[in-house]
Amino acid sequence: MKNAPEVQSILVIHQGALGDFILALPALDTLRKAFPQAKSVIMGYPRILELVEKRFYAEEILSIDQKGMATFFVREGSLDFGLSQFFKSFDLIVVFGRDGEGTIVGNLKRVCQGRILPIHSFPPWDEKVHLTDYLLKQFAQHGFPASASNPKLHLKELDREWAKDFWKSRGVTSDERAKVIILHPGSGSKKKVWPLHQFFNLAHTLRNHLGSKILIVLGPAEGIETQKAFERMEANSFILGKGLTLLQLASVMEGCWFFIGNDSGISHMATALGLPTMVIFGPTDERVWSPKGEKTFVVRKGLFCSPCPQERFFQCKDFECLRGIEMGEVIDGLERIGVKVKS
Repeated sequence: MKNAPEVQSILVIHQGALGDFILALPALDTLRKAFPQAKSVIMGYPRILELVEKRFYAEEILSIDQKGMATFFVREGSLDFGLSQFFKSFDLIVVFGRDGEGTIVGNLKRVCQGRILPIHSFPPWDEKVHLTDYLLKQFAQHGFPASASNPKLHLKELDREWAKDFWKSRGVTSDERAKVIILHPGSGSKKKVWPLHQFFNLAHTLRNHLGSKILIVLGPAEGIETQKAFERMEANSFILGKGLTLLQLASVMEGCWFFIGNDSGISHMATALGLPTMVIFGPTDERVWSPKGEKTFVVRKGLFCSPCPQERFFQCKDFECLRGIEMGEVIDGLERIGVKVKS
């Protein structure tokens, strides 16, 4: 990018969900390394952005839902004065969005003197390119050569100390932690979830064959019924990870053995922490949305109707693409990430 030394401050606006944000990390890595001395601020959802605050990608994070921000989503309206002055202070603003040169970009151009870089958040349906590669291609077109191809989270020592206390309180030694298996039975959409009874069977099979402690990740997306079902499992082998922030969960997950989950943001987080990861995909297209990591494998049922276009996704009532995946296929898939269950 021309005049790189003049860029002393960067603002990134990203309103995506956890998985979308994780898949954007290589693009943010590219930006960070292009301007290592620039102050970097990211605006979006704080519960997600805390994963990167003062952890390589950003010195500061801000909420997209703050007062006055709504004025920037209205075409040709009156813009909040305080935010206008704030945006004006940046040399480079990168806006991830669906509409490219849309309303927010147009309003930013009304008040900003620095460069504004619109990035399309998602590839067209028929392009079938992985989201991370699609984002990196756009950055390359603007003069930023890719510096990383896989997402990576950078935890701090205080995060690791917190995790040590978590595991100690659960009676898990450091040696046992390295053999902990992580299962996440949920997802942001119930239509992306492998049947719950299959996860139960999988948990017991892994415990019996591998003798490891198993961390069951339960977040707000998992209903009360799911939580209660796992709470009834034997406490000596199964540890519940619930009520944790994303940063706390990431700290707890780091350094464990391997991860199995559905198509969800937590699965993307696992790969960004360097965990061998196996993901169960149903209606969504793994060519676009699969987690990116050196030891990542997707299990899916290649039905004629999958992946689903958006309109069919909301209409489908069957989801044989998930119900049809047998536990044996998941067990076999584990060998692809270096885990042998069967003797």
